[in-house]
Amino acid sequence: MSTVLGGKAALVTGAAGGIGSAIVRSFHNDGARILAVDMNQAGLSALEVELPTVHCLSADITDPDDVERVFAAMHDSFGRIDILVNNAGIGGPRTSRLHELSLRDFDDVMAVNLRAAVALTQKALPSMMAQGSGAIVNLASPAGFNAVPRLPAYSISKAGLVMLTKQTAREYAADGIRCNAVAPGVTQTPILDDLPKEHLDQIVSMIPQGRTAKPEEIAKVVAFLASDAASYVNGSIVFVDGAAAT
Repeated sequence: MSTVLGGKAALVTGAAGGIGSAIVRSFHNDGARILAVDMNQAGLSALEVELPTVHCLSADITDPDDVERVFAAMHDSFGRIDILVNNAGIGGPRTSRLHELSLRDFDDVMAVNLRAAVALTQKALPSMMAQGSGAIVNLASPAGFNAVPRLPAYSISKAGLVMLTKQTAREYAADGIRCNAVAPGVTQTPILDDLPKEHLDQIVSMIPQGRTAKPEEIAKVVAFLASDAASYVNGSIVFVDGAAAT
């Protein structure tokens, strides 16, 4: 086990998903103390069995009361927050062009992908300012830079997350706080299992490295950005996509 994140208190949202659980494992292996948050109780239960020292909490981060409950749990468990990973996200409707997208669906995607990240960041910042240190890592997407047809709400939300990253970094760098983002390309998570093989083959054919990413490859970059090894990396968006967006 590494000590790269030794003793640091980390909050990871969307922790039961493919990338989220890989981040939790990576942080655990690097010595962090972790609060893993997700709405997927079954996924959290599996994490608890696999990693008994990880604290798990089922919460809806779009609910202000649950956000308060998450930070109360951080305080009760660790007395501080050193790392915040805003990983939770949803894709939203996948067949709607912009004029067909209902504002209710738009609001649902924005609530999870962007508004919750803003709320969690707002709650983390005062503690980090008081400590004089902190690292925030957001999970952005290449879709935040290059629009994905028929996925307008997702693309817009991820573009907002990119600017949240830059805004936070710019405003709080002098307080000892860093904020960066990782933009994963197509990653081998259960969500790909539902794609027809022909569709997936077509996607892979457009990736210069000729394959999808492994969740662990995304997690390692997140762990680096959260660590002191990235002490002068601030306001950056790191693409982990096999050169697909190059």
